[in-house]
Amino acid sequence: MADLIVTESGAVHRPRNVDWKRAAALLYGDWGTSKAYVIGLAFLAAGFSSLPIILAVCAVTGLVGINYMVICRHFPDGGGVYSAARSQGRALAVVGALLLVADLTVTAALSGWSALAYITSGAEHIMWIKFLRDHIALATIGVLLIMGLINYFGPKHSGTFAVALAVPTVLVVVALIAISAPHLTTHFLAPRHESLSAVWVQFVGVILALSGAESIANLTGVMKLDPGSTMEQPSVARESLKAIAPVAIEVVFGTALLGWAMLSLPQVLGKTLHLTTRSDVALVLQQRSEDKRGQHRHRRHDRLVLLDGA
Repeated sequence: MADLIVTESGAVHRPRNVDWKRAAALLYGDWGTSKAYVIGLAFLAAGFSSLPIILAVCAVTGLVGINYMVICRHFPDGGGVYSAARSQGRALAVVGALLLVADLTVTAALSGWSALAYITSGAEHIMWIKFLRDHIALATIGVLLIMGLINYFGPKHSGTFAVALAVPTVLVVVALIAISAPHLTTHFLAPRHESLSAVWVQFVGVILALSGAESIANLTGVMKLDPGSTMEQPSVARESLKAIAPVAIEVVFGTALLGWAMLSLPQVLGKTLHLTTRSDVALVLQQRSEDKRGQHRHRRHDRLVLLDGA
């Protein structure tokens, strides 16, 4: 961990040792990976009519990214929503900070739980994966403790680790888009729900999951300064722009294209599983869900039998 910096005026500053690449990787670890479950939530909420909702989420996401470029330019000392609200009053700043803490806590818990649920799905026959799935809450807590240990060493070192994880993830996203591009079609898209209130509920259910952009505003206090700026008069406008722009572009276009690819799957399934209509796909998904519920009931029954025998 780096030592604090004391300037000639006697002011104490945190070391600014996080470059834009590490900042972008840390931002991508939160904001960029949300697409992994946002697309699934969109399909769960609206089915084959979810493409407009996905595109609306992407538009709002791009707008949020642009606004955070402005925030990072005007608040180079970090603090995020706390620094932005402090100019309007300390009480508002405290409320904003508490909301941010609640957001980060809930986001970390839900993201960790969702990640383990995805990873362990379909691999219950492996003993240690089955153990993780049966104790997914404790496993999530353990993962969060490991993440906390990594962050203990500071954003420079955790940022290096984030880069090592972000690069292959981006490559996988690009590969998925490239593979699915020839199969993109609008043939299976369904019209939106007739009720605007129902569409709004669907949109809100999806947009709430696409969070994480606020993490970059908390990093400006440790980001490397722009050329020509000083500790007394810091500026990270260029560095934060280089960190936010590529992540925002990847999130917006990656989410839109992968969402479209998801809604084009029946075309591929028609060639592999001979499913040619939306109803065929929905029937298979429903059957798979019922099979999983049946397997869960059987496992629960077996455990009860073992307990009774004991």
